[in-house]
Amino acid sequence: MTTETPSHEKSFKHRIILVVCYFGKLPPYGSLVFRSVAHNPSIDWLIIGDHPPDYPLPPNVRFVPSTLQELEREIERTCETRTVIENVYDLTRLKPTYGLCFEKYLAGYDFWGHVDLDMIYGDLRAFLPEEILETHDRIYCRGHLGLFRNTPEVNRYFMLNAPGAPDYKDVLANISREQFDEWDGIWKIFRYHRIKQYHADVIADIHAPSSYKIRRFDATELENHPHQIFYWHQGKTFQAYYHWEGGLFDHEVAYIHFQKRKFPKPGFEPADVRGFSIGPEGFAPYDRENLTREEMDALNPTRWKPLAEISQVLLSGLRKRIRKLRGATAHHG
Repeated sequence: MTTETPSHEKSFKHRIILVVCYFGKLPPYGSLVFRSVAHNPSIDWLIIGDHPPDYPLPPNVRFVPSTLQELEREIERTCETRTVIENVYDLTRLKPTYGLCFEKYLAGYDFWGHVDLDMIYGDLRAFLPEEILETHDRIYCRGHLGLFRNTPEVNRYFMLNAPGAPDYKDVLANISREQFDEWDGIWKIFRYHRIKQYHADVIADIHAPSSYKIRRFDATELENHPHQIFYWHQGKTFQAYYHWEGGLFDHEVAYIHFQKRKFPKPGFEPADVRGFSIGPEGFAPYDRENLTREEMDALNPTRWKPLAEISQVLLSGLRKRIRKLRGATAHHG
């Protein structure tokens, strides 16, 4: 009987580095993110930001200090076009430029990628087969994980034009606010120019909360189940759910992306647990215990937002409608 060698014990042909630009204090749950990063020792991370963490980073993570203004000037210099970064959210559209803008940090790597920090990483190498890396210039399409072959030619492909895709100069100048790093931008450019790219739905991309509810964790591209949780355990991420006959199933995913959710600092030390669940209320120690349906629902509930928060949403919407009506009245007047 043979067993498969875990990814963290293998050697790989293609060297990979993942890039994060994060300005402001790192999220309070960052220690859990970096624990999941540490379990991917064959992949390096580059973090560019203005707030170094107050805890040790894993050996495969490098932090480079920078201000948002310095980054804006660097992108403008390397891309040779006007660049406007009004706030940190503008960075999401600029991710395809990182290969060119940060090339001095990427030397020696076969692939670079852009990622986010509002996610817990699983065994990424298990979802990056060597044969795919060998034959494709771009792997995966989402802004929270996209890889590019690290060559001067590929790192400039974002400058190509394609029907229906925004022009990179408009994106950098903040004239176009289309999502350049995903389907409507770089995917269309690569497709139009017949540049080989690969995509598979191998992640748990969790639905964002609604205006009025903190929704339970449901993934956008997975089959969801009446009773389910998402968790990290010893370097892997899973969706766990009940089979119709009663058995617990664990569906492995590349990572769990909990977009637009603000979580507190975990109430446990990351190094003290073998695993943890991830749900709308945050994180809890979890060592693959056989949970009942009721226990799963308690870890993954849906609840109304606090009344004060709902009131603020309603008030903000009302103000927007009033401004729109005033603008229309002024225009007709």
